[in-house]
Amino acid sequence: MRSILIIRLTSLGDVVLSTPLVRQLRRTYPDAVIDVMVHERCAELWKNNPHVHHVWDVDPRAHHRLHSTLKAQMRASVPDGTYDLIVDLQHNHRSRRLRRGLGRTVVLAPKHRLEKLALVWRKRFPDVVTSVVSRYRSCVDHLPLALDVDGPEVWLPEEGAAGAYGGWTTAPTGRIALAPGAQHATKRWPAGRYAQLCDRLWQEAGLTPVLLGSAADSDVCAAIANASVAPVERADGATSIEQTLRVLDTCDALVTNDSGVMHLGAARRRPIVAIFGSTVPAFGFAPYGTRHVIVEHSVACRPCTHIGRPSCPKGHFACMQEITVDAVIDGLRSLGIFAS
Repeated sequence: MRSILIIRLTSLGDVVLSTPLVRQLRRTYPDAVIDVMVHERCAELWKNNPHVHHVWDVDPRAHHRLHSTLKAQMRASVPDGTYDLIVDLQHNHRSRRLRRGLGRTVVLAPKHRLEKLALVWRKRFPDVVTSVVSRYRSCVDHLPLALDVDGPEVWLPEEGAAGAYGGWTTAPTGRIALAPGAQHATKRWPAGRYAQLCDRLWQEAGLTPVLLGSAADSDVCAAIANASVAPVERADGATSIEQTLRVLDTCDALVTNDSGVMHLGAARRRPIVAIFGSTVPAFGFAPYGTRHVIVEHSVACRPCTHIGRPSCPKGHFACMQEITVDAVIDGLRSLGIFAS
């Protein structure tokens, strides 16, 4: 195998969960050209990864002439002008259009649509939950893959230069990262509960809450900080993924909704308390490769979606409203973080 192209365009969490497959392909084919194609807004996840030869960032909605130019550049970069293997983890009409004419062999990640529909509409939970990492790997089961049990990776610049992953703080810092944001409202634990959690972390255990998020999360983080009497640190409003990674590396644990930051925390091997509302871990998106606790409240209408909704379709939002601060603190305590 001389050349491989991995396609996973979006979203942040899905792209992070594709990194173990790239690492395993690199270990299996150490001399191969391994490229990735990713949406330009997620390209930073790959830029320092030493397992990747070239990061082809793309806007899938761009005019076809721009895609034609990109494809010409890609063909010029690999032997014989085509990839020996394309692994399409996105597996939709956009990725199909983008990969056309670029490879000899194409394998597709399973979509498990019927399983998702059974979960959402019939509440039929699988007997065994298969992680997205394993699902991605299954599409190359025909290869002699160098399997490992390591988690996802998002490399910092100095790690990529040294070819050594890690180096984060391991001694306790007394800082707990909190990620109250999520793209969809039904995946967000109420801001008031996060404020109560901040106070209890500080008052009962002397732990400093650190709020994480992008610019889109600044309003909710401000509301939490204003409602809390604890000395909350604001690290939200991040303009790069690297900023969030560096803060995560200074924290003893992460409390997070089911969001992209949850997967960044897993990539940095932080212990995680993950709060799930309208979605469920059975979809395969639980934190992977790190110690974690899932906090959730079962109601008959859950899950109502596999990606999240703008509001609760039943109006009660019980899946999140019924999750208590005590439940989250119990999760931290079980991870050995919270000692009152």
